[in-house]
Amino acid sequence: MRIIINHNVQTKSKKDDDYIDVAKNADYQNQSHEYYREFLNWRSSGDNPYAYSFVRRKNEYSYVDGKGYVSNDPGDKEKKVLKRCCRLIAMTMFTIILFSLAEMFYVSMYYKTFVFSTTKVLYGQSVETYDVPMSLCLGICLIRSLKYIIPTLIFILDTRIPGEVFLPKADKMFPNMTACAFVMALMAASFCRISNDVLAYIAEKIGIGVYRFDYMYSSNPLVTIAFGFCNCIFLSVLSEVLFRGLILQTMRQFGDMFAFIICCVTEAFCGFDILGYGSTICIGIIITLFTLRTGSIKTAIGMRISATTLFFLLDTVGVYLEKNYAMIAEAGVCLIIIAISLVIYSRVTLAQNFSFNVNNSKTHLSIAKKLSIFFSHSGIMLWLIIVLTVALFSLRFV
Repeated sequence: MRIIINHNVQTKSKKDDDYIDVAKNADYQNQSHEYYREFLNWRSSGDNPYAYSFVRRKNEYSYVDGKGYVSNDPGDKEKKVLKRCCRLIAMTMFTIILFSLAEMFYVSMYYKTFVFSTTKVLYGQSVETYDVPMSLCLGICLIRSLKYIIPTLIFILDTRIPGEVFLPKADKMFPNMTACAFVMALMAASFCRISNDVLAYIAEKIGIGVYRFDYMYSSNPLVTIAFGFCNCIFLSVLSEVLFRGLILQTMRQFGDMFAFIICCVTEAFCGFDILGYGSTICIGIIITLFTLRTGSIKTAIGMRISATTLFFLLDTVGVYLEKNYAMIAEAGVCLIIIAISLVIYSRVTLAQNFSFNVNNSKTHLSIAKKLSIFFSHSGIMLWLIIVLTVALFSLRFV
């Protein structure tokens, strides 16, 4: 039997210091007043299963048979809500996997043979391409769009999280920080491209080929242009709304550092490009960091468009030039971008003393405990196993 005992009962006129209110006391760096208000209202909703909220008097205890007087533990409530959010994220990632597999089967049915993509080999290796017609291009663009639209709608309808929260605006403008964000996105993308070329070269020497999923060749230039617009602009916006909008902002109720880690992990393992996991994590870290430091989803979208467009242009070079010339051209372009970015970055940072530390925002569970709950969740484990299995299967031994 549990009996609630309230020692030293005080009137409502007393200060709020007498209460533990985890939602009201939460700190979200660089966010607008509307963001705080809407997030607090969402978290304080009594029937919201995905909101971590806990309010009680500090001197309130429960009497439990066999245990005596024990304090109500907000950590128990946090654990329950976190598990529900893990289940929602797992469902979101499974939806993305299904659409990724649907794209593979759609392309395979079109060509009447099993292929992973319309362009077969990745990063500086000999490129084997299919001449993609407009009808196939539009089908692939539709599938890729639904891959983000459907889980986004599921997430919003399930959580009913306010638009002011998952489409955050900055508390104030940081022009230098924003400029630095775009520069860092291009520099990170260039560095990752060179790293991927090196990994591909090593993989080729040991007899492993890697499939690519991010380019479309056609004798009709309108097909490539249409795919480029969809992949670089439209899908960049959709992906950032899902990852830096819904997933990152929802998980911030468990602390910014924890949300930072979960956002980067979920984005990195939503595809099957095993050599690209490192670059996806690297770019994801940079974008997530600047999203938190600027407080704006627009920064994330701009950075994603910049990085994705650079990759697409470098892919174009790789497809239309002979292999050795393509690798030299890619390396030259990336080194020039890195050099220019370093100069711009140094000049921009001189104008303002930046701090890129993510606010830890401690909650009642440690980060280690929260990560243990996340990765031990059955849905999360199954998602990671499926993704890594398909990624390994996509390696082509030659």
